[in-house]
Order: sequence, then C-alpha cells, then structure tokens
Amino acid sequence: MKKNSATKSGLKTLAASLSLLLAAPVLAGGSGEHSHDHAAMKHGGTHQHSKWVTPPAAYAKRKSQVWTDAAAAARGKKLYAANCASCHGDDGTGSGPLASSLPHAPADLTHHFHKAPGQGDAYLFWRVSEGGQVEPFKSMKSAMPSFKGTLSEAQRWDVLAYVHQQFHKGFKNRKAAKASHHDSGGHEHHH
Repeated sequence: MKKNSATKSGLKTLAASLSLLLAAPVLAGGSGEHSHDHAAMKHGGTHQHSKWVTPPAAYAKRKSQVWTDAAAAARGKKLYAANCASCHGDDGTGSGPLASSLPHAPADLTHHFHKAPGQGDAYLFWRVSEGGQVEPFKSMKSAMPSFKGTLSEAQRWDVLAYVHQQFHKGFKNRKAAKASHHDSGGHEHHH
C-alpha cells in the first residue's frame, strides 16, 4: 500500500513537472521575463514564471541521444502513461484527471519550442529530474515530483523522447514557426 501511494504521488509530481518543463518558450540558455496565458486550454489555468533560470552546473552539459529513436519513444510512452498522464493527460494538454486538483496547473506539453538537438536538452532533463522540488518552481507550488530517484537517467530521456515525438512531432521548424505568427493576409498575430 505504501508503494502504491508513493507511486501515485510520484506520478502527480512528474506530470506537473513535465507541464512546467515543456511549456517553456525560452530554452535553457536564456532568461527573461515572460508568461503564458493558458486560459483557453483545457485545464483553464495560468502558467507564469517571472524568469527562466539556467539549469545548475550538474545538468548544464546534459544532451539527449534519443530524440528521434523510435524504441526510446516506445519505452517512454509506457513511462508517460504510468507517471505523467494523470496530470498532463493522454493528449499532453494538461487535462489529466488530477490536473484540476493541483495548485499549479500542469503544462500543456503540446507547446513546442524545441528547435534543434542539444538546444534545451539540459533544461528539459533538469525539469524532469528535479520536478517542482527546486526553485523557482517550488515557490510556484508545483506538485511535480522529482524523478531522479524513481526513474533512471535513460528512462527520463525516454519520456522526453516520447513527448518530443508524440506531441511535438519533431524539432520545430524555424520558418514554419515564423509563418505561424502571420495569418493568411500577412498580419502578425500571437498565440
């Protein structure tokens, strides 16, 4: 019974952490003021940060070798279902069954900012590893658990590979991203 309770708690924390992690529009190397208005999303919450922080030195050089590895994503799919879907939802939009009970809304993992291999890897890995247990996320009442004690390093990269392949459909094309800020008449708009 204790193990099942710990597993559920870990799942809640992972889901919340992945939410925060993947909704970030700025990659690990940058910092700056920003916010996300998620009012139109299924979870209906707001997801805001006063600034992005660079991962600690222990994570600074972390890079994935499995972004496009189908086997890694298949393993990650199972881990996501067991650890993330309860908060982030099966569709990654932050609409899981536990989402509405969390003090900080889970991130919409379909938000795509991952432009190239190695760009943001350290940040993403740090977020899944430490969850909401570190600042500035702890102060925001993030319920995401730290997965470094329950998932191996390879398993954490597998979950990220699944999210990357399933929800992002690969790396973000910079030209397509620029074009998406304009409507058919060429007028700029923001998401």
